[in-house]
Amino acid sequence: MCGRFTSTATPDELMRRFGVAVLHNLKPRWNVAPNQLSLIILRQGLHDEAIEAQWGLPPTEVGRGFLINARMETVREKPTFRDAFSRGRCIVVASGWYEWSAPKTPWHIQLANGGVMAMAGLWFQQAGRSRFLVMTSAADGGLSQIHHRQPLLLPEGAESQWLGGSVEEAAKLLSPAPADWFNWYRVSPEVGKVASDHPELVTPYAAGKTPPIPGAQGDLFG
Repeated sequence: MCGRFTSTATPDELMRRFGVAVLHNLKPRWNVAPNQLSLIILRQGLHDEAIEAQWGLPPTEVGRGFLINARMETVREKPTFRDAFSRGRCIVVASGWYEWSAPKTPWHIQLANGGVMAMAGLWFQQAGRSRFLVMTSAADGGLSQIHHRQPLLLPEGAESQWLGGSVEEAAKLLSPAPADWFNWYRVSPEVGKVASDHPELVTPYAAGKTPPIPGAQGDLFG
């Protein structure tokens, strides 16, 4: 699953990567948590637009527990997701995500080139609010040693196909990103605190040392 992620891209990076302009004040986020606002990209008419939306669907709106993820394997079948996959696909802008291999043992996963991620997402407009879910796939390779699920990442150049393509065209992108796209390393358990949001959260962390020392090398995994 994906339960926390980072979103630190600058407006210039977003323009280069996605061709969208961000007009509002954009602050880097080092610990985006469910029910918080974060940046997503939608296809609006003929153009793509970056907006802020709230992560997750409350239980009162879906008849079950609070949802933050949607499995790619069932996204076209489950009533909760089917219409959104047809008409509400979005891109969740991220710089990395956190996953826990055990309690208080978080890892930060990022692209090997340090670039901006395009997580596949679903957009919902409910009660006057924009909300989104992060789609997930089975974890690939060494990532499965941390958790059995990972976010569904779009390959660079597939953004238009995902946002504006037909259901059949979008379905061709439902494939796990290979583990060799990424690197990952241990980070401080502090990331588990929703109120914590600062750059040191992505500093490599040596187990047994608290707080993490900026610039120190953590235990590499995979």
